[in-house]
Amino acid sequence: MLDDVRILAWGARHAIRLGATLLERAGAQVTFGEARPRDISAYDVIVVSSDMSPANERSAIAELKAAGTHIVCDITATGPQGARACMRGTDAQIQAISGLMDTTGFAHGEPVRIGVPFTEISAALYASAAIAAAVRVKRSRGIVQNIDVTLFGCAASALTTFLPTAFAQGTVGRVGNRHPACAPWNAYATRDGWILICTSTEEQWRKIKEVACVPQLGDPRFATLRERVVNVDELDALIETWTATLTTAECSLLCERIGLAAGPIVSVAGLSGEPNFRMRHADAAMQIDTQGIDSDTYRRVPIFNTSRLTDDTCATPHASPESAAHVPHAGPLAGIKVVEIGQYTTAPLVGKHLAALGAEVVKVEPPDGEVARSWTPGQAGTSYFFALNNTDKQTIALDLKQEADRAHLSAMLADADVLVENLRPGALAKLGFDRDTLGKINPRLIYCSISGFGIASAYPGRPAFDTVIQAMSGLMDLTRSAGEPVKLGVSGADILGGQAALLAIVACLADPARHDGTFVEISMQDVAAWCALFASGNREGQGIAVACIDGHVWLESDEHVDAASLAAHAQQARCSGETRASAVAALAKAGISAVPVARVHELIEDGDFLADVLSVARDACGAFWPVIKVPYRLSRTPARVRAVPGAPTRALAGRFAALAV
Repeated sequence: MLDDVRILAWGARHAIRLGATLLERAGAQVTFGEARPRDISAYDVIVVSSDMSPANERSAIAELKAAGTHIVCDITATGPQGARACMRGTDAQIQAISGLMDTTGFAHGEPVRIGVPFTEISAALYASAAIAAAVRVKRSRGIVQNIDVTLFGCAASALTTFLPTAFAQGTVGRVGNRHPACAPWNAYATRDGWILICTSTEEQWRKIKEVACVPQLGDPRFATLRERVVNVDELDALIETWTATLTTAECSLLCERIGLAAGPIVSVAGLSGEPNFRMRHADAAMQIDTQGIDSDTYRRVPIFNTSRLTDDTCATPHASPESAAHVPHAGPLAGIKVVEIGQYTTAPLVGKHLAALGAEVVKVEPPDGEVARSWTPGQAGTSYFFALNNTDKQTIALDLKQEADRAHLSAMLADADVLVENLRPGALAKLGFDRDTLGKINPRLIYCSISGFGIASAYPGRPAFDTVIQAMSGLMDLTRSAGEPVKLGVSGADILGGQAALLAIVACLADPARHDGTFVEISMQDVAAWCALFASGNREGQGIAVACIDGHVWLESDEHVDAASLAAHAQQARCSGETRASAVAALAKAGISAVPVARVHELIEDGDFLADVLSVARDACGAFWPVIKVPYRLSRTPARVRAVPGAPTRALAGRFAALAV
């Protein structure tokens, strides 16, 4: 992967430290230094955070960028341009100004800081993938370039479930642990804890009614999904009369037996006793049991695993020429061919970024198209959500239960470099595409499987939604509103799982010595638990959200100021009677760091968001779509977001069609 790549991690941000761990996992030799070493020539890549550096170091970083002798990756809060240029923002402050914080929490409560440094983690993942892409370019084309990654851009990129409402000029609100379009879907109290239960179909609703044996659930108010969403308060209260009679384990077992996505809300300390975590990470579980969680416990949990695609050592690898790689200004992955079989967020996010980096990506959809296409809001029959997650792809509709369509997929895979999917574990094998078969079709294929609990799992048959993974990984335990666990407003487990897959795939593609096929396994629970363990062992400073007349402001402390003191300062500044802007100014005079908590729909009028994050793409009919730029900038081979796919075709001209842009 990144073997023989020498990296200097030189900076104060969490993203630098986390990125170093990720790059080591990908095979790089990483040195962590607080100060610039004397011999810079010993390194290929230098990772910095210039906004956190003193003036003399910022000058040295600028000189390194200008010299063009090293790949320099600069991770900052907001980047060097715009109204917030060079803001030394903390993770929580970026959560606030990006709208991320306002999506987390209950409708009746305050905005909630995500309990892990989400923007720092996201920046570390994206930066590591961008570094791998830059290494590939240097190895194949001799081009050395700089990379800029912003926490603000990473936060905004995570808002794909909320931005569609803003695009349609709607107001985005917090939903707690509920789903805005499905019910029942919530965290429910049990006799000894909490359980997260998610239903999305009428069949699942019928099953939960049968096992709950609560007569009132047969009321006409709950007869349809729409009526259940409208009457969700009454529905949730009735569901909890059932869950409260059971232990969490009993309720989880019942739900698994009837095929519902459900799981307990596990504490971070309780991860060592969570069956799937303990099975997959016995070493980490033992340390938690015997020594507790320290600042390095997270390093014992790998966020991706790679192995040979097959055990067949006699396979004859075929060449996969990348003729487009030498086109001037071509993306880092020009010439790479990708097949994506995915839906919703995880695999589509991977395919979107591979396409932005220059790969040809063909998305395989079911005969009627991906379900998310029809979500509202959108335009011309396609949802904004689908458009945001599937830019720059060719799409094809295949019924993989039909022999002819499986043959078509097989022909595509024979020419592909990468296959990425987020089907239920074993689903692709049942269709005739197990690892051995894939290895025979294409001995050099990189096959990436993303699932909730991994291939080797204590829950081989359990369905997994993002919210369930958040519950079972410690993320919800760390994210609380008035003491009650609450999920991240964004699809955090899905997004982080997709980012881990992106890094692993690009790192594989950066390896010039790769001959055999590679199997990449991503467990979303692994990735989310890695984040939770890091946050638990590396605590952040305290902060509070305070109400103003037009929203909230986020107050943050250093180690000498506790939450009670912050609240007293907010009262003295009379924040409740001030606008956010006035409150921030008043608190600044008192020496208290505060930023406004932005609402998602307000981003559409935010100059920095419009300049640095939002872009416009076109579909095949020439219509314009709002889309999101990638949050990493490669200076000489940039990633580009250009086109929104039309309806899936039934056949492609050849195995891979040229991207229509």
